[in-house]
Amino acid sequence: MTKVKLALIVCLSVLVTFGLSGTALAFHGGGVAHCDGCHTMHNSAANPIGSAAVANSKLLKGTDSSSTCLNCHNGGGGYHVASTDGSNKSQGGDFYWVKNPWSVTAYGSTTTNGGHNIVAADYAFSADADVNRQTAPGGTYAASKLGCTSCHDAHGQVNGGTKQGSGAISVSGSYGAADPTDGTIHGNYRLLGDAAYVAGDHVSDGYSFNNAAPVARANASNGTSVDYGSGMSEWCANCHNGFLAGGSASHKHPAGNDVHLNGFGTNYNSYVSTGNFTGDVATSYDSLVPFERGQTDGSLLDPTNTIGPDANSNVSCLTCHRSHASAHPSMGRWDFAEELLAESHALELQTAGTIPATAAVYYKNGATIDVATAYGTFQRSLCNKCHVQD
Repeated sequence: MTKVKLALIVCLSVLVTFGLSGTALAFHGGGVAHCDGCHTMHNSAANPIGSAAVANSKLLKGTDSSSTCLNCHNGGGGYHVASTDGSNKSQGGDFYWVKNPWSVTAYGSTTTNGGHNIVAADYAFSADADVNRQTAPGGTYAASKLGCTSCHDAHGQVNGGTKQGSGAISVSGSYGAADPTDGTIHGNYRLLGDAAYVAGDHVSDGYSFNNAAPVARANASNGTSVDYGSGMSEWCANCHNGFLAGGSASHKHPAGNDVHLNGFGTNYNSYVSTGNFTGDVATSYDSLVPFERGQTDGSLLDPTNTIGPDANSNVSCLTCHRSHASAHPSMGRWDFAEELLAESHALELQTAGTIPATAAVYYKNGATIDVATAYGTFQRSLCNKCHVQD
């Protein structure tokens, strides 16, 4: 009898375990999460938002939208986006560099790093004070309203999330099943706002997106590795529309679905580092210089893919920039303002103790790298991955 009871207990335990694992979703699984994760019912002094008992028309648990997001996403590692020491190594970068910028004067000019200045009052993030950046460069989006929900649709309301749109990625709208079946939860990559998304705090004045969310696939919530498909530059142009058109006539580097690498793809595949052109297309992909594969079907993307570009591949905004912030000028993936990567301003400041030793100045796929070891002491700008001028 005892053995029978024991067997029943084991069987029930297994069933419960499988049952839970089969239904468990990440907080943002496919779009909207449970409401009281972000909102409070009455928003009273007895149930204050964040640390301040003040009125909030959206009943948020933070003073503003970004503060509500950072209630979970502030910190180091994993799915966090704002560390205290610059140690986060996600594809999007670390908002640490916005709160802790640096400036260096060299060669007669001043170089500064930074990123998107989100407004999150509870975490001391404020709007960009530079009078030349009160609107999005190349666009009209107001700096005073920039926040997490300017880009991310927490509810997944348009062409994705709980509406089961065409987005190819499930589970947090970020990773997991490559091709959700009909009847399951779908979501856009990183919960990015889709076409017609009314961006963030612009609900009152109706600032909405014209271009759909990009197609991409990540292998984890922190995006240690991402395979980009298409549409990233077009999506960035929802706010930075002046940068979508490129070429010598407009004095902008071309980017977008129609900007195929062509011969530059051949350069990319052969380039390993300064003076080393022995690369092979099978292993030439470099996550410090990612490209889009020209793929509109997310199920055909693979975050572990090491294959270099082909005739369908194109350059995008994220080929050179990180989306949140970085240790380098203009949110660069590498230092645009220095000839040799090993002499990057941020690395020199780190050596001097101005920047924390734990800060991830250069990193690939979630791992900090020493650029002199990874590329060589005399490695020049990674623009050369495509342009080969070294």
